[in-house]
Amino acid sequence: MSSDNREFTQQDSSDPTQAEQGQDDLLAQVVDATKDVLGNASDAYRETFDQFKSSLPTFDEILSQAIRLPGTSVDRSSYLTEVIGAKHAPLIVRASIETTPRKAGLSPRDIEKIAKKSLGKDGRRTTALSFAAGIPGGVAGAVTIPADLVQFYGYLIRAIQKLSYLYGWRDLIHIDTSQTDVATAAAIMIMLGVMAEVQRADDALARLARLRASGADDTRLRTALAARAMQDEVNTISEELTRRMARRLTGQVAGKAIPVVGGIVSGFVTGSGFDEMSKRLLKELKRCGE
Repeated sequence: MSSDNREFTQQDSSDPTQAEQGQDDLLAQVVDATKDVLGNASDAYRETFDQFKSSLPTFDEILSQAIRLPGTSVDRSSYLTEVIGAKHAPLIVRASIETTPRKAGLSPRDIEKIAKKSLGKDGRRTTALSFAAGIPGGVAGAVTIPADLVQFYGYLIRAIQKLSYLYGWRDLIHIDTSQTDVATAAAIMIMLGVMAEVQRADDALARLARLRASGADDTRLRTALAARAMQDEVNTISEELTRRMARRLTGQVAGKAIPVVGGIVSGFVTGSGFDEMSKRLLKELKRCGE
């Protein structure tokens, strides 16, 4: 053993406290350096998070974009021909288009089976959306959230049209990708509110059902939807949906560690996904009757 090594060994064995103190000093330096790194990262995170919150869209903006997506509009005649014609005669299909499926002779059970099967296909498609894989890049990647939400609500708007056609609401919704009329936007907002369990939405849909039961056709229902009194209800629903969306999205982002890991939109949809939301609307439309 060399003299240098002997000296080191003797010093180490003779003064173990000094060696331990050296390790503690080194650990303290590592901790201080880590705190500095995390502090800088935390500042950057907070700044990006604040920018994210300030850029959140309103629910009206998401709805407007979703309606314009290619494929969002569902043609009533084509849809009823496809889903009813699969198991019923052409005469029943034609009568369903000219009146309603119920008036054409389909039982409530038949209509519900068709609705669930049709919605099941769209539900499976939503699982393939990009939000299922989360958002790479942390909060900086959260700028993609509105696009993913728009896509998701595009599927919900398709479901709204399909259910309204099956349950006798013939011309309540007119989707034009270039311009959305007030009545259509109001009808969609009410039904989305029903899907999200907003109390005022259930009341608004029940009000429309009462008007229809009293003999009002869809033209008169559309007039009611465009009226100021109904717009007050629609605005209340829109504000509530905007609050829920913002609270859930910001909560998902704020709750993530640094760096933020994906799944933000996936977390937003969890618990109130396509299948659950569609079933709620189906239930309310069944309750409203024709």
